[in-house]
Amino acid sequence: MKILLVDDSEIDTLINERVLSSLGLVKKFHKASNGKEALKILDQYKEGVHEVPDIILLDLNMPVMDGFQFIETFQRLDFPNKERIRIIIVTSSSSRTDKDRVKDLGIRHYLTKPLDIEAVKSIILDEFRS
Repeated sequence: MKILLVDDSEIDTLINERVLSSLGLVKKFHKASNGKEALKILDQYKEGVHEVPDIILLDLNMPVMDGFQFIETFQRLDFPNKERIRIIIVTSSSSRTDKDRVKDLGIRHYLTKPLDIEAVKSIILDEFRS
């Protein structure tokens, strides 16, 4: 599995990377500290520099471009295999407003920090069952 971690917290990114690595399913990680950096990485996927990620773990509250802005921009992008990418929100916000907004944007999975290995495992099994 290829994962794009999008979070402005280096500590949370490190924790998320370790949790996901412990599942033994991750082939490659890419990291971005905000939505704008993540879009640049996706441009590299579009250009064939990297393989398309299977999962984007996305924080909501980031500088430069937040998670909501990223989702809205991502949904307008056009590149091969985009439809197979799953976005999972991993944020410190437990706000009902944020949860509803994410749902309205078509994102099914919303986790609060710190990342829970069983919750991630359940989502991955649900999303990527053969």
